[in-house]
Amino acid sequence: MTTLDIADGDLRDPLMHPYLGLSAYPDAPETLRRLKERGMKPAILSNGSPTMWASAVRNAGLDQVFDAVLSVDEVDVFKPHPSVYQLAIARFNAVLEKICFLSSNGWDAFSAKAFGFRVLWCNRFGQVPERIPTVPDGEVANLSGLPELFDICKN
Repeated sequence: MTTLDIADGDLRDPLMHPYLGLSAYPDAPETLRRLKERGMKPAILSNGSPTMWASAVRNAGLDQVFDAVLSVDEVDVFKPHPSVYQLAIARFNAVLEKICFLSSNGWDAFSAKAFGFRVLWCNRFGQVPERIPTVPDGEVANLSGLPELFDICKN
C-alpha cells in the first residue's frame, strides 16, 4: 500500500486479515513434528508481526511444534537485514554454522545463505534463483523429505 501511496485504513484490515487464518501446506505439520522428534528446534523467523504469527500457528494446529516465533518487531527492521537473522543466533544461543534455515522465499533463502546460515530453499513453484552471489546448500520442491535433508546442517 505504501508503494502505491494508498493510505486507506479501511482497506488495510481486510487485506491483512486473511494472514491471521493461514493454514499450513499439507506436508508441513508432519514434517515439522518429525524434525522436532529428531531433536531439532523448529522456529519461525518472520517479517510478520507476533500477533499475525501467533494466530496463523494456532490456526494451522502447530502451536506445540515451534520452539520460537521470532519477529522483525524485535529489531525494528525487515529481512534481509543481518540483524534479523542474528535474532535466531541470540534466541538459541547458537553458533552461526549450527543453524539450518529453510525458506520458500528465494530472496530470503539466498540472503540467509549470504548471512552465513546453512540453507535449504523450498522452491514449491519452480521459481528462478535469485541473483545473489551465494546459493542455498540444497533445494526441495516440498517438505516431505526434509528431515533427511537437514543432515546437511549437521556437517
